[in-house]
This record gives sequence, C-alpha cells and structure tokens, in this order.
Amino acid sequence: MDRSKTIVDVKTALAEKYERQAVLTKSSSKRKQFAYKAARYRRQVAQLQHGQ
Repeated sequence: MDRSKTIVDVKTALAEKYERQAVLTKSSSKRKQFAYKAARYRRQVAQLQHGQ
C-alpha cells in the first residue's frame, strides 16, 4: 500500500512538471509533446487510484 502511494506521488509530480513545461515552452510541437506526457501520467494516476 505504501509503495503504491509513492508511485502515485511520483506520477503526479511528473504530470505537474510536464504541464508546467507545456505552458513555458515556445515550440508548438514541444507544447503538444509535454501536454501528451502530462495527460499520460494523469491517466496512470487515475488508473492506480481506481484500483485501490
């Protein structure tokens, strides 16, 4: 249980990181790439929390 909490925390932090980078970058292709990565981590967090 403690391990899954840590995984959720790490994936949430990564999602926040990529959301921040998507806003700050100037390149439209990088914005899309970072937004996709953030969404992927958000989906993984939702899946992990749903399974608990």
